[in-house]
Amino acid sequence: MTPSPPQRSAAGGGTLPAVPSSDERDPADTVDLAVRVDPVLARRRATQAVLVTFAVYGGYGLLGLSPIPADVRYLLLVASFYFVPQLMLRGDPHTQARWQVGPGAVIPRLDRAGLTWAGIAMLVVFPAFVLGFWWFYARVCDGDLGVLSPVLWIEGLTPWAGGLERYLVRLCRGYGDTFFPEAWHVPAEWLAYGGLGVLLAAAIEVFAIAMPEEVFHRGYLMSALEDRFVPRRRILGVPLGLGAVLASTLFAVGHLVGMAELARLATFFPALVFSWLWRRSGSLWAPALFHAASNLLMGVLLASTFPR
Repeated sequence: MTPSPPQRSAAGGGTLPAVPSSDERDPADTVDLAVRVDPVLARRRATQAVLVTFAVYGGYGLLGLSPIPADVRYLLLVASFYFVPQLMLRGDPHTQARWQVGPGAVIPRLDRAGLTWAGIAMLVVFPAFVLGFWWFYARVCDGDLGVLSPVLWIEGLTPWAGGLERYLVRLCRGYGDTFFPEAWHVPAEWLAYGGLGVLLAAAIEVFAIAMPEEVFHRGYLMSALEDRFVPRRRILGVPLGLGAVLASTLFAVGHLVGMAELARLATFFPALVFSWLWRRSGSLWAPALFHAASNLLMGVLLASTFPR
């Protein structure tokens, strides 16, 4: 396949090299292209991406003070995640394509690499996560909060002191009293429409939750930060560095806007997995599908572990 010719950046960054197709390079080397970006342009874009992230979440928070229904506010947030990256990179289709935030479509093209690596991640991570989930709630619902001592101590220094413990007390009222669930259950809404509710739930998870969050936080924010802070080391064969850590941090902090509970900062850790999948596969579909499947799995685990 013939590589595309060099392209001129409309943002004033000079001539940029052609981006090889996915058939011509290892997806894990995608981030290496960031080394070729003009440092001044990279610094400007990274700063802009961070400020845009604060603006999006700040706007969402302010809308929470208005009479606008919660569903409408969330739709506006989803629209921001999908369309703001393209808006900020308008006139630069080369970078839009490299970060998979355009040009044209707001949802990246589905490819085999995304499907493959999402499936591998599920096979590797989910069994350990399920066992860890059962172990954690077996201890917590038995009254042992020792595993949460650091989190509870930090929470005690914030205006949300006691919130996590109250949540766990309410949740554990429905605990099944056995390490393994006596039966598997699914969320009640999945059974709607003659059992087709599960398809609606899956579609919402993929296209209204996981994909827009991945397009914005991994495709746009993380890519901009990695152009500024180029990864120098590889984690399990994938170049990751400060850009992924900062993007994951902002991703976690953003979760506090919708629900001010300190435990939501734990989303930092799966965000690192999403970041790794993005760079390993070269496709935003890998973290998006894994992200959506994780949320669906959590729904099944909660319904089965707390059936009362």
